[in-house]
Amino acid sequence: MNKNMLAFSGCALALLLSSPAYSAEATVGTYVSGNLGLAMPTDSDSTFSGFPGLTVNTSYDTGWALGAALGYNFGNTRLEGEVAYQKAAEDKISALGVTLDSTADISALSFLVNGYYDFTNSSAFTPYLNAGLGFAKIKWTDDGYSVDDTVFAYQVGAGVGYALSKNVTLDAKYRYFATADAKFDAETRDFASHNLLFGVRVNF
Repeated sequence: MNKNMLAFSGCALALLLSSPAYSAEATVGTYVSGNLGLAMPTDSDSTFSGFPGLTVNTSYDTGWALGAALGYNFGNTRLEGEVAYQKAAEDKISALGVTLDSTADISALSFLVNGYYDFTNSSAFTPYLNAGLGFAKIKWTDDGYSVDDTVFAYQVGAGVGYALSKNVTLDAKYRYFATADAKFDAETRDFASHNLLFGVRVNF
C-alpha cells in the first residue's frame, strides 16, 4: 500500500517539477477538471439489527479514485459540481475476537458541490483549500451479490495547482471524504476515506 502510494506521488511530483513554469494569474471564467489517484478507506464499523452489541470491524486495501468537475472561477474563489467514483477491496473483517480475510469490495459514486479558496500569488504554484457537500451511493459487493444505499456525503481538503499556461493547471490534492452511515439490509456501516489525487484543470 505505502509503496504504491509513494510511487504514484513521486511520478506526479516529477511531472509537476519537470514542466515549464507559468505565473499563476487568476483566470475568471468556466473550467473543467479531471482527477485520478488513490483511495485509502479508513477502518469501518458495522452494526446489525437483531444482534445488539455485535460490532464488525472492516479494514480495506488501498483502492483507486477518479473524478470530473465543471466549475466557475471567480478569481480567488471557485465553485464546481463534481461527479467522482472510488473503489477499494476489503482486507480483513473482525468480530468477537475472530479475524477473517474478505473477498468483498466497497465503492462510492458521489455527486458534490465543491467550493475552493485559492491563495493566488505571483509564482506558478497556487495553494488552495476546498470543501464540498452532496450525496453518494455506497455499494457493497461480494461474489456477485450487492447492496447499496444513497446517503449524505461531504469532503474537505487542500492542494496546490501548478500553472502550465494561463489556461492549463496541474493539480495535486488531498481530500478526506466521508458519508452518513449506509444501511445494507440489516447492516449499518460507516464509510470514510483519505484520497490522494492528481489531475488537470482547463480554463476557458
